[in-house]
Amino acid sequence: MAKEFSFADLNKEMSKISEYGNTLDKSTISEIDHYIPTGNYHLNACLTGSLFGGYPNNRAVALAGPSGTGKTYLILNAIKQAQRQGYSIIFYDSENAVDKSLVEKFGIDASKFRYEPCNTVQEFRSSVTAITDVLIEQKKKGIALPKIMVVLDSAGNLATQKEIDDAKTGSSKADMTRAKLLKSTFRIIMTQFGICKIPFLFTNHTYQTQDLFSRQVGGGGTGPEYAASIILFLGKAKLKEGVEQTGIIVTAKPNKNRFAKPTNIKFHISFNKGMNAYVGLEEYISWDTCGIERGRFITEGQFNKLTDIGKAECRKHSFKKDKKDVTVYFQPAATARKICVKHLNDSVDLNKLYTPEVLTEDVLKLIEPVVNEKFTYGDELDQEELGNIITETVDDVAENS
Repeated sequence: MAKEFSFADLNKEMSKISEYGNTLDKSTISEIDHYIPTGNYHLNACLTGSLFGGYPNNRAVALAGPSGTGKTYLILNAIKQAQRQGYSIIFYDSENAVDKSLVEKFGIDASKFRYEPCNTVQEFRSSVTAITDVLIEQKKKGIALPKIMVVLDSAGNLATQKEIDDAKTGSSKADMTRAKLLKSTFRIIMTQFGICKIPFLFTNHTYQTQDLFSRQVGGGGTGPEYAASIILFLGKAKLKEGVEQTGIIVTAKPNKNRFAKPTNIKFHISFNKGMNAYVGLEEYISWDTCGIERGRFITEGQFNKLTDIGKAECRKHSFKKDKKDVTVYFQPAATARKICVKHLNDSVDLNKLYTPEVLTEDVLKLIEPVVNEKFTYGDELDQEELGNIITETVDDVAENS
């Protein structure tokens, strides 16, 4: 019998010419080790399907939207969270919008924040490739690399050398090279970032197309779109107290997401208080899930006076107070002015919901499965879903034929 040349043999041969390639059970290049929190649990779930997720440490994430939608705020907040995990930052600024006083207001350590003013795509590409070449060379020597996060604010504002040269000569010709240069740049740097375990966050501008049915697209062509594992399109509305605007309500619409089902969410950014970590979680809480819901606690005597239907809606709750056993009943009411909190054995005002005292770590763990179900991709289509896909495909073919 002839000797078999197996896949394992082929894998060994390929490893002789490919330094980083391997079977996926042994390869760590594309593996995500941890997540950098966004500062809002609902936004974490929107990105990666988990309240405890966030920005993947080994991927590119784009935050795109018009001016004033919180892009730079989210980037700086991510930097603060990344530094808490031991990252140093390389920040490319094409908008001249960040300075020492601003980053220090966010609690960012400026000594671990390298600021790189950047005007053109070519400057950005040259700098990033030089950095990653140095890091990869150190990695080959067996030297442990520092934790680095690269940020670009913004890709949409990068010019090209041709644009600058045309401006000097007074030429008004449109620059048709920019999109190609950006696409080339992202093609070059993404694998290098993966080898060095560098998370890459960048902002981008958006605009409405002139199609018959106008749609929102990111600037810079398809390069940023293909490179990013997650693209969030951001919109805003005014956050008000009375007639005064106190912040913005941000709508995050995933235009692309490899980690979670594209699901729109909203969160708040206050001008005075920043971003509340818990806004958005109100839709996942219930008494049965985590022991938190609008309603009131009633005594056993009040419970006994209810109808059978009313009693069926209530939940018994027993606890100790001053070393005595206490039994009350939670009675739900969607219009109640209080929120009953099981672990506090008390009710609190509605505005106390978005606090760590109410939405504790234990509570977050209890609602995590509910969040997972909403945001996480399924691993198997049922027969009904398959039937719907087949029907839609047939209808599309018929419509286009």
